[in-house]
Amino acid sequence: MGYLMNGEYYHIPVNKMLKNIIRDYSIIALAVCIYIIGDYKKKQKHNEQLIRAKAEAEIKLLKGQLHPHFLFNSLNNIYSLALVKSDLTADSILKLTELLEYLVYRANKEKVALLKEVELLHHYIDLEKLRHGEKLKIESDISVHKDSIQVAPLILLPFAENCFKHGGTGKDGLFHISIMLHTDDRKLIFQITNSKKKRKENEAEPGGVGLENIRQRLTLLYPNRHQLEIRDLEDTYFVRLEIKWSDEEI
Repeated sequence: MGYLMNGEYYHIPVNKMLKNIIRDYSIIALAVCIYIIGDYKKKQKHNEQLIRAKAEAEIKLLKGQLHPHFLFNSLNNIYSLALVKSDLTADSILKLTELLEYLVYRANKEKVALLKEVELLHHYIDLEKLRHGEKLKIESDISVHKDSIQVAPLILLPFAENCFKHGGTGKDGLFHISIMLHTDDRKLIFQITNSKKKRKENEAEPGGVGLENIRQRLTLLYPNRHQLEIRDLEDTYFVRLEIKWSDEEI
């Protein structure tokens, strides 16, 4: 092959022509690849933003479901005390005020100090102690090795709520609850066990809104780095939660 210029015919070697074609098409192919990669990254970023926005919206919705559920239980406790004109009613209102302060000022944050979550747990249990009195027996083993550990808010409370909502006195006539929380540089382990009253025939299984809510939140907040084990035994209800830390949380 060749070309005509100024009346003279010039021959172009086939290998040179192929090199030119390959070079030109390579440049075009490279430009197309750059465009495709750029477009893919834009779409991927957009999809990630949509997924993140959806997860955040779902988390907010789940928190919104939890707060009324929690407040309803707490107000129910105070109402029970008020009915019998208990001297503990004022103390229970004070405890509820402390809980409300947490819900208003901390629960909407993305992360809170784990120690604050533990403090919230103690406030809630103290409120329940006022209602149950001497029948309630609580064993607690809590050890947080670093004050700086951060967690999503309202992670522990639903499990305590579930204990009091669906638990009850055992064969010895006492309401037993055992709480264990340990942390190290790799993970958090939280276990809570409660005695339970004998379930009546056709009575619903323990759990409901609270536990289903926390299952969904854990899936959204700690994907692929948490384990939740729940066992409904004959005399006890057992929950074990394990969360592996990310670099930002410890």
